[in-house]
Amino acid sequence: MQKFDEKKGHALIMWIIWFAVLQGAFVFQWVLGKGIPQGENAAEPMAASLWLLCFGPILLATLVRWLVIPKMKQAQPQLVAMILGLSLAEAPIFFSLFLVGPEYPQNQIAVLMVAVVAIIQFAPSYATPGYDAGRKVRR
Repeated sequence: MQKFDEKKGHALIMWIIWFAVLQGAFVFQWVLGKGIPQGENAAEPMAASLWLLCFGPILLATLVRWLVIPKMKQAQPQLVAMILGLSLAEAPIFFSLFLVGPEYPQNQIAVLMVAVVAIIQFAPSYATPGYDAGRKVRR
């Protein structure tokens, strides 16, 4: 029998959570938003407060990913920070679906795209044993 590697098991759990959240972003858009929004935005611009509500959490998520998580060396705090960051990155999708509304379909698409990129940045390579993003290739 193989010995259970706790670090690999933890990394696998993080990858599963990350992948589920990434897929969830698209599922929410298709189920709750009834597909990809189409058409032109309303003539008047969307309120600045809605833009802030949609992009503020993405900025906070990015700060969590690049300033908080790299400082964490233990598995549990990394997992908690990852889930917090993923929640912040996914929240704008809900805001755009329920608060922005169908009057701004192009803005909804923009929020979805930026939120997906924010979710992708949380791919837990930082928790995967043996992965080192800074390693140099020797020839």
